[in-house]
Amino acid sequence: MVDYYSILSRAMAAPEAKDAQWRRGVYERARQMLATRLLARRPATPPAAIAAEQSGLDSAIRKIEAEMSRPARGAVPREAASDEANGDVGELSAAAPERGPLPLRLRSISLVAVAIVAAAIGAGGYMFWVQHAHKASPAPVKNIASATAPQAPAQAKVATPKLATAKDGDLAPGTDGGAADNDLPYVFRRQPTFYRTLQPVGTIIIDKLQHFLYLIQPNNVALRYGIGLGEQCTELVGLRHVASKAEWPSWQATPDMIERKLAKPGTLAGGPGNPLGARVMDLDDGKSRINGTNAPATVGTNVIFGCVRLGNDDVVDLYGRVQNGTAVLVN
Repeated sequence: MVDYYSILSRAMAAPEAKDAQWRRGVYERARQMLATRLLARRPATPPAAIAAEQSGLDSAIRKIEAEMSRPARGAVPREAASDEANGDVGELSAAAPERGPLPLRLRSISLVAVAIVAAAIGAGGYMFWVQHAHKASPAPVKNIASATAPQAPAQAKVATPKLATAKDGDLAPGTDGGAADNDLPYVFRRQPTFYRTLQPVGTIIIDKLQHFLYLIQPNNVALRYGIGLGEQCTELVGLRHVASKAEWPSWQATPDMIERKLAKPGTLAGGPGNPLGARVMDLDDGKSRINGTNAPATVGTNVIFGCVRLGNDDVVDLYGRVQNGTAVLVN
């Protein structure tokens, strides 16, 4: 296991370490980076191994805080030191006074946090993964959905222009925008993130305002996916459940789309270019769903048609992690 105590001790030599809020920022960044790196490995790191590493980091933080609470010889004791030493370090008092201009404080937190995580996870963490044979790098995101798509008969390839059906950037049914859009901002790409919630592991939480879908994992971690939100689900709120699942579903144009000449009447078979994308998970209200899309560039935006959409690679990943009956909490 990484010697987190030694690395944190070096970071706490900085003058700003006297500030409890500054230290809290360092600790949280270290926790987030550790969780991100452990969950990013394929095959997945065992939950017990993740818990052991996080426990080691928390133990080092508690020891550092206990030492920081001890006043230097002849010095005046720090206020609330005993509370910081004995409590949960993740809950250090948010009422600690701010010292110095905010930009300087944030910059100092960032620089020290990067040094801590680079040393702890980049070096010692590497040895931990090698010992557990987690050497494989994640597969390129663009290959997941395309590898499982129904194969059309061989024919000459003709470039198909990506024509938007509306001002919201949606693509016409039958136009394939790809399995993922690597031009999306990093924040909307699939990634593990620090996330505290009282919901049980395996719950899906949809944050409509921020355009995120979270799949809750152990140890205060969630897999976060960027989503696009259609008008069909703007009123969706509360607790739902996954009622059914399907791969490469067929799609039928709505009367509104036909009337606006945005789609032709009839049913479009499942496959690339289908507006429902590679996977669909229908919810138990009978009208809402989580599905893929033929227009991945619309992830992170509000669109006219549909409900909750993910890029095809992301919806394939999510589909493989959830079962019928999975709780879906919509905020």
